[in-house]
Amino acid sequence: MNQRFDELDSLRGLAALAVFFGHMYLVFNDNWISRMLFEFGPLRMTVAGSEAVTFFFVLSGFVLSLPFHAGNRPTYRSYVVRRVCRIYIPYLAAILVALGLREAFYTGQIIGLSDWFNVNWSAPLSRDAVRDHLLLIGTFASNLNNVVWSLVHEMRVSLVFPLIMFLLVRMNAAQGIGFGVALSAGSVLYAFLSGADFTGTEWHATVHYTALFIVGALLAKYRKPLKAKIRSLGPKRTLALSLIGLLLYVYAHPSFVISMLVEGFHPYYRMVIDTWLTSIGAVIFILLGISSVQFSTFLKFKVIHYIGKISYSLYLTHLAVLFSCIHLLHPVLPMWAICLIAAAGTFMLSSVMYHLVEKPAIRLGRALTRQSRKAAVSQRAYFN
Repeated sequence: MNQRFDELDSLRGLAALAVFFGHMYLVFNDNWISRMLFEFGPLRMTVAGSEAVTFFFVLSGFVLSLPFHAGNRPTYRSYVVRRVCRIYIPYLAAILVALGLREAFYTGQIIGLSDWFNVNWSAPLSRDAVRDHLLLIGTFASNLNNVVWSLVHEMRVSLVFPLIMFLLVRMNAAQGIGFGVALSAGSVLYAFLSGADFTGTEWHATVHYTALFIVGALLAKYRKPLKAKIRSLGPKRTLALSLIGLLLYVYAHPSFVISMLVEGFHPYYRMVIDTWLTSIGAVIFILLGISSVQFSTFLKFKVIHYIGKISYSLYLTHLAVLFSCIHLLHPVLPMWAICLIAAAGTFMLSSVMYHLVEKPAIRLGRALTRQSRKAAVSQRAYFN
């Protein structure tokens, strides 16, 4: 039986909250005070949405690789069925919710709010957009639900992950890291030679994000000696490691400096550089979460752990709730009150989605694969 780390659910929940608060921050036109506080200052962690997505990819690699490292490798069919049920069914429900809320509450552009906010929900859903949303693995930008871009990469990598693990379990740590770096470098080379744009869901970006899954899978492979190492640290060294993780996760963005020094520095190169450093910070947080008694105790608080449980639904639905509240209430209430109502509404809808869609989808995936395993056993017994 695979070990379950409740702390990782909580970490995922905190990351999902950062995405939510990050999008809430983007609704407003920023100024130098807000930028100093939220982009470069002490509140950066609260709105670290892009960093949270990097964390999701590393965490997915960690969790998905556990059965492979334990010698309980599922059949490809069982793996895909469970993964599709886990990702796609809640995603489809969230898209339908977003579509319904947009049709009900969208009022057009709102003066005084950011361009980012006003672009969202502004375009009608074309036939091509419907097709792209249903397929999920194509190259497209979602005007309906901005978070879809990360699910495109999640689904693509998930479909080839068993092949990745077939190679990775035969590699040592250095070879595995080299494998990830090679994929990332190859994607950069392709972007350079082809002059491809970077809007979020290009296929070569998926190749790079696969490297982040590999980082998580390597962490899972060597988690036991790494946990022992973390637990051998004293309080001061553990605190120092936590601060290093924080710096790498949210503040270590050398591409920002490079882009100021090098004119026309491609945004894709910036993303690749930054996500590698962020992934190291994510690794430190995951290690602390499963190794440090104090950190683990904090992450197991009921409220935090519950946010972790509903985190996928929260990630999928928060924009639809936030946009609906703003379009419905903007002329009536101040923005701070609207944001509070949106937060409450998001938690309520996320809870409903978790219980009525997510959990049944997970159970469906298990039931379908359980039946296929029984059929395979019966077939082998018949022919034997």
